Amino acid sequence: MKFKWILLLLFFATTVVSAQQKIDSLSLDTLNDSRLRLMGMGERMIHSRDEQERLLNGRNFLITLGRSLRIKNAYYYEYDSIPYMSILKSPDNRFRIISWNIALNDGRFHYFGVIQLNPSYISSLNDTSNIKNFYPLIDRSFAIKNPLDTTLGPDYWWGAAYYAIHKCEYKNKTYYLLFGWNGSTHMTNKKVVDVLYFENNLPRFGSPIFSMNEARFKRPLKRLVYEFSNKGTMTLKISNKKNYLIVENIVPPRQQDYGKPETYLSDGSFEYFIWKKGMWEKKGLLKDFDIE
Repeated sequence: MKFKWILLLLFFATTVVSAQQKIDSLSLDTLNDSRLRLMGMGERMIHSRDEQERLLNGRNFLITLGRSLRIKNAYYYEYDSIPYMSILKSPDNRFRIISWNIALNDGRFHYFGVIQLNPSYISSLNDTSNIKNFYPLIDRSFAIKNPLDTTLGPDYWWGAAYYAIHKCEYKNKTYYLLFGWNGSTHMTNKKVVDVLYFENNLPRFGSPIFSMNEARFKRPLKRLVYEFSNKGTMTLKISNKKNYLIVENIVPPRQQDYGKPETYLSDGSFEYFIWKKGMWEKKGLLKDFDIE
């Protein structure tokens, strides 16, 4: 076992060194300087008591990050020391997605994000005429009236802070499930499974791949959104042991509270979806409660 851990550490160290070697010394100095400035802006956008100052620093954070991502081979630079944002790489290393949020005075949150493509992936394409190195994500979640049935682009994004990513494929189509959190109001939170895919090399959000098998849903949903009390929690994930999409059930405590998400809490049961022929099909209750 000890030998196994030594091999894993050596592999990790080799991977980090290999990635860093792709960045020349001048670019590395610039990226290090950018990281320090991002840390200062991040501190102010999270901890400032003034909402406008938080938002201003959030926008400046996005601009500064965008400038650093333009640097050659910046994709290989690790920003892990900045605690204010989530960084997820796709399982195939095609891109990474960076997201963060800022608290508003009314209890809601505003979201920021960036999709950065791997330069090795870009160089493998035959046609790169309409492709960019990275795509800023502009949060329009407050204006999106029907998120369950809307396809969006990076400039009109249903904002969330992402905590996991999962790849699924069917007949040469590749989808990436993005698991995220959205602090909806001062009384509720939301969790989402969004769908990211690329159409003509451009990122798109939302695809009708969720078959609910319920009469109230006449067609497949383009994303899953669950709203519940901010006093509670909810599990939303892909099972490690089985390729199941696991959803913890949230319900109101009383029948008369249906339709009031600020009362919804988990009841300890789980439902699941399976990936079948290009669709995530809802199958009902997970009876063995194995959610690992």
